[in-house]
Amino acid sequence: MLTRRRIVAGYDGSPAAAAAARFAAAEAAADGGLLRLLHAELERAAYALLVPPGVVLDATDEAWRLVDGAAEALRREHPGLDVRATVVDGKAASALIRASRSADLLVLGRTVRGAPASPPGRRLPAGATAARVMAYAGCPVMLVGADTPPPGEARGRPVLLGLDPAASSSPAVTYAFEAARRRGTSLRVCFVQRPDGGSWPDDADTRRALSETLAAWRVEFPDVPVALDVLPGLDPAARLLDASADAALVVVGDRDPGAPATGWPQRVPDVLTRNAACPVTVVRPARHPALRPVPTG
Repeated sequence: MLTRRRIVAGYDGSPAAAAAARFAAAEAAADGGLLRLLHAELERAAYALLVPPGVVLDATDEAWRLVDGAAEALRREHPGLDVRATVVDGKAASALIRASRSADLLVLGRTVRGAPASPPGRRLPAGATAARVMAYAGCPVMLVGADTPPPGEARGRPVLLGLDPAASSSPAVTYAFEAARRRGTSLRVCFVQRPDGGSWPDDADTRRALSETLAAWRVEFPDVPVALDVLPGLDPAARLLDASADAALVVVGDRDPGAPATGWPQRVPDVLTRNAACPVTVVRPARHPALRPVPTG
């Protein structure tokens, strides 16, 4: 049985944030969830470009004017949806991280597309705010680009799961199955197979291993059609990016920032969140919020 999810969307008035809010509303409306639009107050001068024409007298008043207008537009688009607006004073990243601790999904706008890969040891999937949020969030994080087609245009397309061979039992698998069930669509599981010592492993053996790995989830989600794709390639990030072109949503697991570097799995989320034409949800392993203080900088 689907539960009523609590979804938070960061909203700063930008085109990317507006696209993120639309996708967050569609996610919440799918199962009668609750959507919270969170806006961190900006400098007063910034609102001159974000709100309807008028004299900007007070930053707090204009902040509420901005986020209330966005919330009302989403209510009109999704009648009956519970949309709540929140304005906070302080750093946007810290506020979003705190909100994520009591949320089931955090949705952010992707402000950078096609940027070069981040330097080793740094996470810059969609700007400084998103980088910090993704490192400390207490729930899955969805990145949506300003150029992403509206949610309705993706109807019927599959959810794509990029399966990390080193973390096949990751919560990302459960999230991907649930996402496909909510959308009433299929799940395409993509495993990128690299050569082993100069030769390619047997495709049939890999498919059998994948099928065994996913057996428990297929029993739990019998109504979700599953397609297994073994994609040969030297660059898993590039192969998954190509596969994402026909997807409604991409789901990928991530590693804890404190874990030792192991190669491509840490690069895949960066490439997808920066460049995929559809929303990308990054699901990290379960963490213990009490042991991960919210950064204040």
